[in-house]
Amino acid sequence: MPLSPVAVAERFAPMALDAVRERSDLQDRRESKYVVPSAMFAALAEHLVATHAVLEIDGARGFAYRTTYLDTPDLMTYREHRQGRRQRFKCRAREYADSGQLVFEVKLKGLRGRTVKRRLENVPDAFDPLAGAPADFLASCLLESYGRAVTSPLRPVLVVTYTRVTLASPDLAERLTCDSFVRFAAPAGATAAMTAGVVILESKSAHGDALADRALRTLGARPVTDCSKYCLGVTLTHPGMQANALRPLLRRYFASPEADEQGES
Repeated sequence: MPLSPVAVAERFAPMALDAVRERSDLQDRRESKYVVPSAMFAALAEHLVATHAVLEIDGARGFAYRTTYLDTPDLMTYREHRQGRRQRFKCRAREYADSGQLVFEVKLKGLRGRTVKRRLENVPDAFDPLAGAPADFLASCLLESYGRAVTSPLRPVLVVTYTRVTLASPDLAERLTCDSFVRFAAPAGATAAMTAGVVILESKSAHGDALADRALRTLGARPVTDCSKYCLGVTLTHPGMQANALRPLLRRYFASPEADEQGES
């Protein structure tokens, strides 16, 4: 049986959170995502153990995340992502379950396909994050980046939970996250989950083609273009969503009670 990602991470030297942020914060970056068996993460570790360290906080190397995504009643941000709109965004309240810390994040699409993430620390309520400062923060981000505003109210539409291991290079502006035990839940009660023994890897670097990307190519893995946790979760938990391009990925790696009923909508 393959080792869990947290067990694999025990091979790496530890790295403190401040050091990870200082050396590979990467709020403006290129991203590549991969959905692979957990055994491939163990194989990847062989390639990275000499160049990367693992984020460690209070002796822990795997961290529980709970992310609440917000969208309009007609799922505007979901649809803009599925349509490939250049000026698209996602916003979410993220709870670091081990510490109880809450942050509000806005992810924007920058020039030449870059991802730009803006963060507001110390959000008081993960389930009502668009009151007061977070609402002003979102408005400022959209106005500054796109010259636009949100014209419909946002509300929680999806909760995603998972366990994350983070590897970072002390010498390079590169970071790799490994997410396991991914689960989705919609307000109406629908749920879904990633298949056991599968992980989502996300390679983040200033210019793309990080050491992790090269090693994954050597191992036979290729990036997955449609691998937004938000889009995957909405498709699985909101019946009738148009997402045929996601179906092969969903059938292979994800399952929900509603999947068979949705068919090829």
